[in-house]
Amino acid sequence: MGAANDIRRIEACLQNKFDRKALENKNISGVIGESPSHYSKSPPLWNAVFASLGMDAAYLPLDVEESRLADLLQALKSSTRVMGVNVTVPYKMKVMEYLDGLDERARRIQAVNTIVRTAQGRLVGYNTDGQGFLDGILIPQPGKKEPFAGSLRGLGVLMIGAGGAGRAVAFSLAEKLGSGRLFICNRTAATARALADEINLISGNARAVTETDIAELAPQVGLIVNCSIKGQGGIRRMPDGTITSYELYSALAPAHPSALPESEYGKPEFYRDWLSASIEDIELNNRLSLRRALSAPLDTGFCDLIYFPEETVFLRHGRLSGHRTLNGRGMIVAQAAGAFFKICKTELAALGADDSASYERIVKIMYHAW
Repeated sequence: MGAANDIRRIEACLQNKFDRKALENKNISGVIGESPSHYSKSPPLWNAVFASLGMDAAYLPLDVEESRLADLLQALKSSTRVMGVNVTVPYKMKVMEYLDGLDERARRIQAVNTIVRTAQGRLVGYNTDGQGFLDGILIPQPGKKEPFAGSLRGLGVLMIGAGGAGRAVAFSLAEKLGSGRLFICNRTAATARALADEINLISGNARAVTETDIAELAPQVGLIVNCSIKGQGGIRRMPDGTITSYELYSALAPAHPSALPESEYGKPEFYRDWLSASIEDIELNNRLSLRRALSAPLDTGFCDLIYFPEETVFLRHGRLSGHRTLNGRGMIVAQAAGAFFKICKTELAALGADDSASYERIVKIMYHAW
């Protein structure tokens, strides 16, 4: 009954439901977010590794509203079945206030994408996003002979978006650029300035820029990275309770989509109504984006952390204007493998699978389970 009660307590905090019979007495991991059950690739990646290693565990999407986030963390903390969880948008920063500790990197970044439940029942936050991003672009992905980028040293990089994932990517990029420059753009300029100031205390190579500055910077940089939600598929809930979408927008230009009442959620005409209300803004965004993509040198890489859809508007404009492009698949796999090694550290040690060869094997399993 204890195991069943654990599941009930966790499920009571969520918007989605589990197949309780399939869970039986398995250990549990998962991903916390606004609606990961609608798009997250993490469950099949992790469950493929669990199956390959013979681990009696299951990885679940955990859709939670912000008002129930604290309750969910408490339910996870109370369950001895829980090994740990990942965190996705929009809670990578918010979740920190409910944790018992942070590792040094997560504390510096001030964002968490991995939570380990210790044997003592403490919840400790980590961040594998930054290293996952670097591995995704600097190491050849399975089946590829060459990496997306040979080196970052001396490069000018324009990074768009300074939220939880963006913070992790920014700190990791700054460490690799050397004499290069990191230009940080965010819809809220103060957020970009604050992040640049933090990075400059360590690396001294960051500069905050505005969305208007993208037109000037696109012809000057060697890499453009989208860490924003522009281009993300699906529907997003706004703080005021309305809903909208950013799927038809590019990261290279401002986005001001119209929002509809939450009562419209799930209705077949939602996208038609949203598109009718947002069409002029979408057209302006796409027109500016195409011009900026065309202005970038042909050797400039376009990289997007988003993987749903596989090709965002930003990446499509990059590809059609002659640039090499990369979506978030490689980063997601690399950060997931890093998180797996933290959450399942004890189990991997018991299996003798905590070495570098095992890590590479896990990366390949996850990549092919995509």
